[in-house]
Amino acid sequence: MNKKLNTHYKPENLSDRIAFAFTKLLRFTADFFFAKRYGHRAVVLETIAAVPGMVAGMLNHLKSLRRMEQDPGWIKILLDEAENERMHLMTFIHIAKPSTLERFIIIIAQGIFFNLYFMMYLISPIAMTYLLIKVSGVSMLENQIKHTKDGYEEYIKTTSAFIILPKKKL
Repeated sequence: MNKKLNTHYKPENLSDRIAFAFTKLLRFTADFFFAKRYGHRAVVLETIAAVPGMVAGMLNHLKSLRRMEQDPGWIKILLDEAENERMHLMTFIHIAKPSTLERFIIIIAQGIFFNLYFMMYLISPIAMTYLLIKVSGVSMLENQIKHTKDGYEEYIKTTSAFIILPKKKL
C-alpha cells in the first residue's frame, strides 16, 4: 500500500464536485460551531452516521413485510451498523459531555437528515448508497479537517478511536 495520506482526491466529475462542496460546507459549519472541540464534533457526526443504517434497515424490513418474503440478511446487517454508530455516539457523549444547546442542535440535525435521507432512499436506494460512499465518507471529511485545523492530526494520534482511554503521549 503505497498511497500517500496527505494527497487530496481531485473531483473528476459533477458528482465528485457536489460531494466535495457538500463536505466543505459541513466542515465549515462544524468549524464555525465547534472550533477545536473535536469530541463535540464527533458527537454530531456519529449521530448523523447512525441514520443511513437505520433508514435502510427499516425500509428493507418494510419491503420484506410487503412482499411477504424472507430478507437475505440485509436488515440485520444494516441495523447492526446503526447500532454500532449508536455505540460510538455513546462513547463520544461520555467524552465530550455536550451541553443542552448542543444536544438540541443534534436533535434538529438528526431530524432533518433522517427525513431527507428517508425521502431520497425511497426515490433511489442505489443513488443513496453512492452518496453515502462519496459524500458522507469520513476519510474525505477528516482529510479536509487535517489540512485546515491545527492540532486535529495530533488529536487523532493521541485519542483512542474505539474505547475510552487516557490520552496517549506522543
